[in-house]
Amino acid sequence: MQESTASIQDQVSQDIGRFLQRHKDPRKGLLQLSAKTRIHTKTLRRLVLKEHNPTYQTLYKLYSCLMGTADLGQMLNAAPALIQEKLRRTDPQLKSSPLHKYNVIIEQELIKDPCFSELYVLADTRPFDLKFVKSRFGEYGLDVLQKMLQLNVLRLLENGRYALGSNRSTFSAEAIKAVGLRLTEKYSKPARTDENYANYMNLFFESINEATYRKWLDIDVQAFQDKMRLLEDPSSRGSLPIFMFNVIDTLQEPS
Repeated sequence: MQESTASIQDQVSQDIGRFLQRHKDPRKGLLQLSAKTRIHTKTLRRLVLKEHNPTYQTLYKLYSCLMGTADLGQMLNAAPALIQEKLRRTDPQLKSSPLHKYNVIIEQELIKDPCFSELYVLADTRPFDLKFVKSRFGEYGLDVLQKMLQLNVLRLLENGRYALGSNRSTFSAEAIKAVGLRLTEKYSKPARTDENYANYMNLFFESINEATYRKWLDIDVQAFQDKMRLLEDPSSRGSLPIFMFNVIDTLQEPS
């Protein structure tokens, strides 16, 4: 595992280096890459120096820019083999739905439009009909529905309900935050916390050291992976639509 990580760090460093070589001033090149990928220049420098192990979200943002495409299928086909392997191994969406197409353009709609994002989530968990869309979002919702059909984000089922189509959204950290906050605001139910197995909420704040903070992060990563593994068993699927949104971060202002 360590050798694989080191190889990925080498690959990413080389690919960023090639991008910077196309600019007379590498500093301006780094700023340009940061603007295009929405990756902080500090993180990009650490990637060049091989001091950072990139997550699949970082790799998506970086290689969508380096490969010149917002379509994840095209990006995967064009990216170096090591990058392809890590993305296919670590992205939950690619593992569960490898045949779908994932596009950054759809993610942008997801981030900016609450109606689009809610219909996207519901289409995957509890398909809805036209009456539901009109009652929940009015005429605007019907316009969004038509847009989603044109983008092949939605498809009409034989029973008249709408489910997710062949084109899906990528999920950067920005999209996770936007969609997660909306779902939490609309669907979290504090009144049900007294019921066993109805839901789970937690909030905690404290000053801790760096080593403990990293252990916390590792615990949450492992918990998420354990939950995803449960879904590999077909019998785990059922009729209960759920969402999960989890954040651990520092109480420091962004630098």
